[in-house]
Amino acid sequence: MCWFWTPDKIFTCSSAYRAFYVGQSHVNGAKVLSKTRAPGKCKFLLWLALHDRCWTAARRKRHGLQDDDTCILCNQEPEHIDHLLLQCSFSRDIWFGVLSWFGWGEVTPGTQAVSFADWWTAARKRFPRSSRKGFDSLVVLVSWLLWKERNNRTFDRRARSAREFQAAVGNEIVMWIQGGFKSLQVAAVVTNRFLGRLVSSFPNA
Repeated sequence: MCWFWTPDKIFTCSSAYRAFYVGQSHVNGAKVLSKTRAPGKCKFLLWLALHDRCWTAARRKRHGLQDDDTCILCNQEPEHIDHLLLQCSFSRDIWFGVLSWFGWGEVTPGTQAVSFADWWTAARKRFPRSSRKGFDSLVVLVSWLLWKERNNRTFDRRARSAREFQAAVGNEIVMWIQGGFKSLQVAAVVTNRFLGRLVSSFPNA
């Protein structure tokens, strides 16, 4: 008997481990997500988004579960995950408003943005390493709240304006820092300026 996975045909544990991953494809953004500090349920949503496994209106229509696939946030285009998190006019307004709090408005998704993963991995490289952890956590936080807003509008018929939504983002940032996500420390300081929240008691990251 010969072992197929080594040149000398002799079994090794390392070659057996590598054999498990033969044929797998690289998922853009997965490595960044694995190192991002965020609650598990929020990271799981982004994992589904990177694999295009979220049950958006477009996917439900593709499976014959509904007739209309229009985006519930902008009511203009089909609701697939890249549109919902990145290309939607409502989502772009949110990204611009939130990122501008930190002076990061230059990485706001534009109308030509194609893939959420491509935008995320490219945008984070424009910041120094000291800022990337906070940016990554913020990306997960905003994406999670956009998905929740989509669900609230779809299932509960409850909608918030862009201004109300941005206020909710600010509140969520403060709660994440209280929960121990110190990479968002700078976000809490800026949020205090917008929402009048006292966050100066948080320790330095």
